[in-house]
Amino acid sequence: MFVELKNNETVQEYLEPGKVSVIKFATTTCPPCKMLKPIFEKLGKEDEEMKDVIFIAADANEHPQAYQYQVSSVPTILFYKGEEVLGQNVGFVPEKALKDFIKKTQSEMAQA
Repeated sequence: MFVELKNNETVQEYLEPGKVSVIKFATTTCPPCKMLKPIFEKLGKEDEEMKDVIFIAADANEHPQAYQYQVSSVPTILFYKGEEVLGQNVGFVPEKALKDFIKKTQSEMAQA
């Protein structure tokens, strides 16, 4: 599932118990953000292995929650399990590394 977060929506509206969510705060002008955008959208819209993962994209300059999450560099990616923050990454992440981390998280959740 892929969501382009509107300024009047919150991340919490899309978090679901038992599901992994990946939130990306980016801008339209930063080169690493531009490189990550098609990867993020592909995983959220087309990748069958990622169909149970919620991908949420928000504009770091516009969305009010960027300040709440202390986004100071872009792209910033937050990883959630339900409503629990698992971690964050700042900077570009290659597709394979992103998928591998998500799969590992899903596997750990299934074993818990």
